Amino acid sequence: EADSSVIAKETLIVQQQDKQSPEMVEAKDIIAKAIAAERAENYESAVVLYEQAFDKWPSNVNISNRISSLYLNYLRQNAKSLFFAQRTLSVDKGNQVALLNAGIASANMENTQLAEQYFSQSIQGKNSSKEGFLNYAALKESKKDYRGSLSILSQHDQKFGKSLESMVASARINDVLGAYALANNQYREILNSGYSIPPDLAKYIRERLER
Repeated sequence: EADSSVIAKETLIVQQQDKQSPEMVEAKDIIAKAIAAERAENYESAVVLYEQAFDKWPSNVNISNRISSLYLNYLRQNAKSLFFAQRTLSVDKGNQVALLNAGIASANMENTQLAEQYFSQSIQGKNSSKEGFLNYAALKESKKDYRGSLSILSQHDQKFGKSLESMVASARINDVLGAYALANNQYREILNSGYSIPPDLAKYIRERLER
């Protein structure tokens, strides 16, 4: 006797396939080619293929996010990265990947106001990412808003625990602010944290503590 649960599952799969438009089916074929190009590190071809797929499936934010990330991380085209991040956000306004990409791309273009807007959104809510906090803190530091940067780093540590990046940034900023005793304590904490510290950084910290 046939297993009714298997039949029900197969029926559901068939129904789901029937609901796919010809454009979505074609987009999936193009995505497969884009993935192959990306694995071969042919990012220019990959992004062209992803864009073709996105034209056919504009509601799929995974595609627009991938395009944004490729433009940002491999092709160094900040304006294009921002554009596709914004396409994602027009569909899913709280999308963490898109908010982070948009923030970094805006910061790279020295549009501080827009970058702050995206980073501020990226650290809100339970799904906020470590990268959002760290990039926002770095932006604040680059604009010499040291207190603001320390505040964001503190929020990062409360939510995710101290990371090597947050510890180094905090110590560096306190050094700049002249809080040398606090910075020294933080540098010692880094050396004893158990994190894998790059040799150059470890050397700098030890020399810094010997002054």
